[in-house]
Amino acid sequence: MQNKWLPLLANRFVLLPLAVAIVVALWNVYIAMHDDGIVRGRVVAADGNPVAGAIVKLTEQNFTTNSDRGQTTSRADGSFEFTDNRSHSIQVRAEKEGVGRSVQLPVRLYFRAQNVTLGEPLVLKSTAK
Repeated sequence: MQNKWLPLLANRFVLLPLAVAIVVALWNVYIAMHDDGIVRGRVVAADGNPVAGAIVKLTEQNFTTNSDRGQTTSRADGSFEFTDNRSHSIQVRAEKEGVGRSVQLPVRLYFRAQNVTLGEPLVLKSTAK
C-alpha cells in the first residue's frame, strides 16, 4: 500500500508546493518572533568613545516626506533603544551640543516593525569650523 503512494508524493508537483508552504510558514514564524518595533544602536564620538546624553531621533521615511516618530537619549555606554517603530523604512540620527552630530543613517527593514540592531554606531562629528 505504501509503495502505491510513494511515487505520487515524490512528484515535483507535490514536493514544490510543499517546500514553498514550509518556507512561508517558517518566514511567518520568524516575523511573529521579531516584530516588536525595537531599534537599538550606539552613539560614539569621533574618537570612538561612547557618548552619554546624546539626543537620538527616529524618522519614518515615506515616498515624499520624512516624519519624526520619536526621540530618546543615549545611556552612559552610548546605547539607545526605540520600542515603538511601526515602519519598514526609517532613518536614525544623533546629536549632542558641544560634541557634534551624526549623519542621518537610512535603515531599510524587511518587514514593518522588524527588530533591528544597527551594525555600526552613530558617530558624532564636530560641526564647528
